[in-house]
Amino acid sequence: MVADKEKILKISGLSAAYEDANVINSVSLDVYKGEVLCIVGESGSGKSTLIKAICADNSVSVEEGSITYKDKVVTDLKAREVQKLLGCEIGLIQQNPWGAFNPIRRIDVQFKETFRSHGKFFHAERIKEIFEVLGLKDPDKILKMRPYELSGGMSQRIAIAAAFVLNPKLLLCDEITSALDVTIAMQVMQQLMELKKQQETTIIMVTHNLGLAKCIADRIAIMYEGKIVECAEASDILKDPQDEYTKRLISDVPRLRAI
Repeated sequence: MVADKEKILKISGLSAAYEDANVINSVSLDVYKGEVLCIVGESGSGKSTLIKAICADNSVSVEEGSITYKDKVVTDLKAREVQKLLGCEIGLIQQNPWGAFNPIRRIDVQFKETFRSHGKFFHAERIKEIFEVLGLKDPDKILKMRPYELSGGMSQRIAIAAAFVLNPKLLLCDEITSALDVTIAMQVMQQLMELKKQQETTIIMVTHNLGLAKCIADRIAIMYEGKIVECAEASDILKDPQDEYTKRLISDVPRLRAI
């Protein structure tokens, strides 16, 4: 699948830590244009730390290795240069949708600030188009609401819309359905995949849910104790896992045993 595809992100020998606590160890991973790569592992395996490292989050210290986005070595960039990449080139949807917004400011005001902070004009029609794909009805009413007035499912959809309005080439999703019930989570993922198709976005999806990965991933990378222990086509990982940890992970999910 990947031999003839353009590489959009390359992680080479990456080790990263929080203060003195090393969390990621010698991680190497390639991400290809247009794919959905799911990084799957249990809580504490280093998945979210890897996402933070890609975003050059100040809370994470890169000890060794490099991260290259297209032709830019992110780990060598200054903070101002990284800021230019985030939003328009690399988007992020976090686990807690409420954390993406000021809870008492109107949604339209916050969207305007998003556009302005990236040197773009507010594009109400573009927002409404994305809202429609995400199943958000009556966009004029929603834009005048405040985040505390929204349900979890609506908040997550609006967080997705906020990421997509800038048309990022690479979208990082960190456990974005973990706070939603199963039915709403699947609706949100279907709508996210529709937006991905429309904008030809590359997605890295961090999740502990193999069932979710089975539904959306082109490739799956299994993470355990700060390392990528296996990475392959989704069908290969799920039908013929090579690593012992992957086998245990799949055996814990009865619905996946027979695929």
